[in-house]
Amino acid sequence: MLITIIPIILILGPVMAYQFVQRLCGRRTTAFHYIWTYIMMLYIRIVFYLTGTGTVWSIVEKGGLAPALEEARINLIPFHSEGLFTYCTNVILFMPLGFLLPYLWKNYRNIGKTALTGLFFSALIEIAQLPTSRVADVDDLMMNTLGAALGYVAWRLIGGHFFNRKEEQRVISLGNSEPVIYIALAWSFMFLFYNWKWFI
Repeated sequence: MLITIIPIILILGPVMAYQFVQRLCGRRTTAFHYIWTYIMMLYIRIVFYLTGTGTVWSIVEKGGLAPALEEARINLIPFHSEGLFTYCTNVILFMPLGFLLPYLWKNYRNIGKTALTGLFFSALIEIAQLPTSRVADVDDLMMNTLGAALGYVAWRLIGGHFFNRKEEQRVISLGNSEPVIYIALAWSFMFLFYNWKWFI
């Protein structure tokens, strides 16, 4: 049970703390916006789980940063991955992010900004994979970014028709950089504080 609960706490806890500080500073939003941001953070937890991102403890196990980087598996050659299935899963994995960003934040109703946020999130994942046995892959960066862009396209096509209930309440944000801050906080706390071997 703890192996499931602890990562959720590490992801939602700093986000809630940030929101509390914003509230103390006089910035207000709605319960509807809070709920949807927590849904997005749970999605981010799923992405971390599926991509097998490493933590600082992976570096410790390998004897430090230098040995971990020496053993890192990196592919910088585009379209050199395992095949179409890998590309498709990476695209699909990031489509919810591309949908949720414009759904929750009006200033993300721009495909370039949404795609760049997908690239940022994907880059964090690839960095966290360096000390693991997984490959940090430029193809993952490209396909994840494409997935975020296609998620944005999906929002443009159907978001306004089928998911526009309570929009005025949903899009009252705590700032223009809110989602990037949430992603960075979630990644930082998972990378620095989570070690699954504690639960064995």
